[in-house]
Amino acid sequence: MSMYVILQPDPGYGAEVIEPAPGMRQLVVGGGGMALTVQVPARMGGPGDAARFARGLASAALDFAEWCEQQGVGAHRLRESPGLFRSEGDA
Repeated sequence: MSMYVILQPDPGYGAEVIEPAPGMRQLVVGGGGMALTVQVPARMGGPGDAARFARGLASAALDFAEWCEQQGVGAHRLRESPGLFRSEGDA
């Protein structure tokens, strides 16, 4: 099962690490009454999996931020390229 969440951030949106309980941290993204929370899975290897995910997310976010900063005012179109969410039938 796939779930897609589309977020078009408003100026007040952001990301932060919170600690809702001692020793438990979560990555929270959002604003305006919406939040996406990333938690450490409660299983063996969970912290390592969460760390890899967070590092990959950070790297992709930096690439995306650089691309956004390079865009001019006006309409633009993303070029077609195979990506994470493309299925074999989309070719």
